[in-house]
Amino acid sequence: MEVEVAAQAVHAKIWPEAGAAGDDRLRQSYHDVLMAQLPQAPEAIVDIGCGVGMSTEAFQTTFPQARLTGVDLSPYFLAVAQYRQQERQATGEIPVTATPIAWHHGAGEATGLPAAAYDLVSICLVFHELPQSAAKAILREARRLLRPGGHLAIMDMNPRSEAIQKLPPFVFTLLKSTEPYLDDYFALDMEAEFEAAGFERPTVTLNSPRHRTFVGKVI
Repeated sequence: MEVEVAAQAVHAKIWPEAGAAGDDRLRQSYHDVLMAQLPQAPEAIVDIGCGVGMSTEAFQTTFPQARLTGVDLSPYFLAVAQYRQQERQATGEIPVTATPIAWHHGAGEATGLPAAAYDLVSICLVFHELPQSAAKAILREARRLLRPGGHLAIMDMNPRSEAIQKLPPFVFTLLKSTEPYLDDYFALDMEAEFEAAGFERPTVTLNSPRHRTFVGKVI
C-alpha cells in the first residue's frame, strides 16, 4: 500500500515545480513518447512488472479502448492492483468506456501469456531492478508475446543523465544499498540487446531529466 506514496516521493524532484505530481508527469512523458512514435493506438498491451498497477492504470487512461494485461511476480502487489481498480471504478476515475484490466501472476521472463497476441509490451521502471540475465530473458519473452509489427517500450533511469552522473559517491553507494542491480543495469547495452532479442534498433528518447525511453519494433 506504500508503493504510490514512495513513487511520488522518489519522483517529486525530477522537475522542481512538480512536487507530488512529478510521478504522474513522468508517466505522461513516457506516454507522450509512445503516442508520437507508435503508428496507431495499440489494441492489446502487456505491462510487465506492473507492481500495484500504477503504470497499467496510466495506460488505461491514455488508451481506454486497449485490452490491458498487468503482469507481476508478486501476488501481493496484484491484490493491491485489483483493489485499486475497484476503488477507481467506484469513484469514477476510470473512463466509462475503458476496458477492464486483467491482472496476471507470472514472471516477466516466462509470463505464460499467449504468443504473438499483443501490439505493445511495456516495461516501466523495472529494468534497474534486474540482473542482466533476467533483463535479457524478459526481452526475449517480450519478442515472443508481440505480433508482427508490434513494439516493445522500456522506460527507466538514464545512467548518462547529468542528474545521475553528478551524484556524490556516498549518495550512489547509499542508492545501491536498496538497488543492488544498478551496476548490471548501467552496464547493459540496451540497443544491442534489443537487436539480439529480435527487434529493430530502438529509438532512444530522453523523457525526463533523468529517464529515457526505448521503443523498438519487432523485425
